Amino acid sequence: MKKNIISLGVLFLFVAVTFAQNSLNAYKYIIVPDKFDDFKEADKYQLNSMTKFLFEKYGFQTLSENKAYPAEVMNNPCLAVTAKLNNASNMFTSKVNIDLMDCYNKVVFSSEVGKSKIKEYKPSFQEALRNSFISFKELEYSYNADMVVKAEQAVANPVKVTSPEVVAAPVKVENNVVAAESVPVVAVIPAKPVITEKPPTENSPKVQSSIAKSYKNKNISFMLIDQNNQMVAYVKSSNNKNYKNGEMIGTFTKTSLPNVYRVTWKNKDGKMEATTGYIDDGGNLKIDINRNGKIEVVIFEVEN
Repeated sequence: MKKNIISLGVLFLFVAVTFAQNSLNAYKYIIVPDKFDDFKEADKYQLNSMTKFLFEKYGFQTLSENKAYPAEVMNNPCLAVTAKLNNASNMFTSKVNIDLMDCYNKVVFSSEVGKSKIKEYKPSFQEALRNSFISFKELEYSYNADMVVKAEQAVANPVKVTSPEVVAAPVKVENNVVAAESVPVVAVIPAKPVITEKPPTENSPKVQSSIAKSYKNKNISFMLIDQNNQMVAYVKSSNNKNYKNGEMIGTFTKTSLPNVYRVTWKNKDGKMEATTGYIDDGGNLKIDINRNGKIEVVIFEVEN
């Protein structure tokens, strides 16, 4: 009996994830705002930049809010959903999750709540955000043009799967007539109850953190994320065809010297090479690259 219950639970979870995957396949773009409503500043703690980067890493096309949109989005806004970051942090734990809002400002997907107990604000929120993206990593998203909703087809109140049960399809209102509509069912992973604790504070003791920084030069922009005493570089954007958005292009291992690293780096020719790198007093990253037997220093400026 217990085995049957476990099997049934796994089946329901599979159905919920499949529904969620199918619902997002109807959208071609994700719009990432410059500032999230729960934070006072634009790109606070680089959460907006990081959100855009993580979506692209997991196969989504993103658009920046307040910048020119493709003509197809202007003609049908329902091609895109907008990312909303919800902050439910408390005294001891940073807690965030992502809602995706459709063209009618309805939630079509909610990610898992990501958490972090790091004491400093910036690394704590960044770690929590990365943890929330586990939901998108597991979706295996693939855009399906046949599932796109037209702007005039308003869907009333998307269905939320909050428990393992079979759900009915949503309805639409057209010419004042309510009719059943064969549209994707939306799965929303419910957030867990908030426990009253102390949130991270600016003056809390510093600990080893998983902090992300952004660097760029004229050829490439990338995120450098500190993970388990090793920094890993992921491409944000590049005009070099050998670098793809979201691709890991380098690792940085600490040495006995402050701010000096053993580096494995993908050069502009697309080949990996072992070299050294360091961060100067201005916070800029410098990497030694072998060019025809000569050492050339490639400089990447830190993006604030």
